Amino acid sequence: MGIVVSSLIAVIGFLGIFDLNSDYANISVLLVIASEWVYLFLLLANLPNLFLLLWLQKHPQAAELEIRICFANLAVNAILSGFTLYSTQEGSVYFFELVLMMMVICVFPYYKAGHGLSLVALSLLMISAIILVNHVQVAWQDTYDLFLFYVIGQACIVLRRYWFRQSSWYNYILHQANGTLFVSSRTDKLTGLYNRLALREYFPNYGKQEVGVAMIDLDDFKRFNANYGHAYGDLVLTRLGRYLQKDWMNEHLRCYRYGGDEILIIASGLEDGDFVKKLQIFQAEYAKLNQQLEEPATLSIGYATGAVANEEELRKMIQLADNYLYQAKRQGKNQVVGAEKK
Repeated sequence: MGIVVSSLIAVIGFLGIFDLNSDYANISVLLVIASEWVYLFLLLANLPNLFLLLWLQKHPQAAELEIRICFANLAVNAILSGFTLYSTQEGSVYFFELVLMMMVICVFPYYKAGHGLSLVALSLLMISAIILVNHVQVAWQDTYDLFLFYVIGQACIVLRRYWFRQSSWYNYILHQANGTLFVSSRTDKLTGLYNRLALREYFPNYGKQEVGVAMIDLDDFKRFNANYGHAYGDLVLTRLGRYLQKDWMNEHLRCYRYGGDEILIIASGLEDGDFVKKLQIFQAEYAKLNQQLEEPATLSIGYATGAVANEEELRKMIQLADNYLYQAKRQGKNQVVGAEKK
């Protein structure tokens, strides 16, 4: 906002100089300081600051430095707002340019508690001092209106800070809610693994690299549900999901709940043979994981590895792993069957 404030007050300075050189300009009420100097002070205080802030946008420095530069410029402008009394021409109102400058100072920037009040007080003290030193006769109505303006200006600062903090809080809550919704919409609630939507979105990231694909199916899962109820089957799936999340999933290996009791694993960045070894370990660990259940739980795995150039090749590899999975089922279940491309 420092750029906005400096720009607008510089415009006031430029227009003031233009006005003084017009045929309609009148003589100043106070001749202590020439009107030209008042407007030149506005330009000298704000044009260098404007260029400095524009330079800082292209060459970022510490945020605290930029904040201090902006506040120092605002303080200078609050002082200069009082000096605009010297630019008042005969037949004009005393405080018009002061009101313009303080509107810019009060409305646009965001202030920490107390900082805005200090600028309002600085401007009020300056205009009061100039009025007293120069024995300016100000009508009671103008004095009242000026005081009321400063009160409203301070109220604008307080309200803007309040609304800004409220909107920032609401934006934070909305961002958190959107983040939670994004994750939950791409996560299977029962297992905690990624779902098919997450798979579709991440699909393009697997292209042009070596990957390992495994299709996993829990053996006789329908019989578990039929004999012991769906709560028993859900328990098996939940334990499986927790195990995969804790010991398997990372930035190079993602697990998806592909169907009812089917799990898809896609890994990248593995050395030759590592993927198959991990699958064999997983098969053994899964049996240990469920050994305390009412009857043993086993699983069958079909896998394929190799380089994929695009999404279509990855789909073919998933289909190949699925074919090996059904081969493992036909060979008696509780098998790891697949092939590695050389």
